[in-house]
Amino acid sequence: MRTLLEGAGSWEILEVENGQQAIAKAPELKPNLIILDLVMPVMDGLNAARQISKLLPDTPMVMYTMHWSPQVEVEAQKVGVRSVVAKSDSSLLVSTVQQLLAPESSSWQAATSPTATPDIPIPDAAPVPPVLENGSGVPSDKPAESSSEGTADALGNRPVN
Repeated sequence: MRTLLEGAGSWEILEVENGQQAIAKAPELKPNLIILDLVMPVMDGLNAARQISKLLPDTPMVMYTMHWSPQVEVEAQKVGVRSVVAKSDSSLLVSTVQQLLAPESSSWQAATSPTATPDIPIPDAAPVPPVLENGSGVPSDKPAESSSEGTADALGNRPVN
């Protein structure tokens, strides 16, 4: 994993031996991102993530594991892990790390809040002229003629007899 990440960016990578060391070092080192494995000695990744998310709630965490499943994904997200990546998909690990370390990801919580509004492009379109009763976009000087019985005017109203 170290070789993969060093080849993809100029990140400083620090390693620990187990989940318990990750919990002990995280507040001291204040990393920009934490990558945990699900299966680690002393303490597994889910328990480590649960405690780290309490200590550093704004630090994104990724779980990189060979035991990926939808259930692992759900359980990891419950304890604060933002993404679970299967070890069989190493390119996804690199793109996930790049995305989480991108400047705009620092406002991840703001971007996912209900008050955030996305930038929606407004298409360039000419305004549509109104269609008047005479069928054109130009007002008529003559009053509208009565419709024959049984037919409807432009609004779908039938004449009253």
